[in-house]
Amino acid sequence: MLNQLKDYFSFNKRERNGLFVLISIIAVLIILPFIYPYFVPEEKSDFSRFKKDILTFENSLESTGEYNNDASKTEIDFSNTDRSVTESKLNPFPFDPNNLPEEKWTALGLTAKQIKSIKNYEAKGGKFYKKEDFKKMYCITATEYAILEPYIVIKEIAKTSFKNEYKKTEKNTSIVEINSADTTEFKTLKGIGKYFALKIIAYRKSIGGFCKAEQLLEVKGMDTARYELIKNFVSVNLAYVRKLNVNTASFDELKNHPYIGYNIALSLINYRTVHGNFKVLSDIKNSALITEKVYARISPYLKTE
Repeated sequence: MLNQLKDYFSFNKRERNGLFVLISIIAVLIILPFIYPYFVPEEKSDFSRFKKDILTFENSLESTGEYNNDASKTEIDFSNTDRSVTESKLNPFPFDPNNLPEEKWTALGLTAKQIKSIKNYEAKGGKFYKKEDFKKMYCITATEYAILEPYIVIKEIAKTSFKNEYKKTEKNTSIVEINSADTTEFKTLKGIGKYFALKIIAYRKSIGGFCKAEQLLEVKGMDTARYELIKNFVSVNLAYVRKLNVNTASFDELKNHPYIGYNIALSLINYRTVHGNFKVLSDIKNSALITEKVYARISPYLKTE
């Protein structure tokens, strides 16, 4: 037995050399992580440029009296790149967006293209009656609005004067049925020109028709003041509303509806695949994502047969 073990652990010269090389390689790999830092210096990040940019930004706020040098002051959030970049470009201060001079818009940090878009809106009679109306401007991003919103101060008097202006210059001549009206009919409403009429028609087509007049507020650019001027001169015929058959509609047909989208469409399709067709429309509430609020929003656009 002893002789067998001796034979097993005996090596010839070639095997001993190979074993020595292998052990040497293993030893080097074990030691290397400990000695590597001594040969390769650690690369350090230089944040001085960013500190300089932050200091410049804070100084610009201080020059306008908006900088508050205490523990609650707003700092640039590097975890949110988009907001941080936008904050570095904007210089917010309290302002009323109605008839604000171009130089003030420039001081806020808006681009010439943005200012031109706002001025064109004003030239067509557009006004801002609440902060959310400013958010509906195409030229203002969601991030820019979030930064500027606390500084928006709108005077109540602007709403009254603008309404009186419309009463003097324009009149609604008839009731417009918004599910069948063309551009000519929409143009008879106060504050609605050809361009805006086309936007209403395009949105109407995307959702399948209006179920109530308040949905006009969902049209991009429709502010509350404009809606107030026309709401008593529009009607809704539900017979024109286009409905999707929830039992036969494809995934693409469902997800392309603005009120449904990808996730709800997928939820409906999955439930239909597992449990079969919906017998009554209220059965869709058994689907995982159909809450009471979602059901109330999408049910007017769905049917089971």
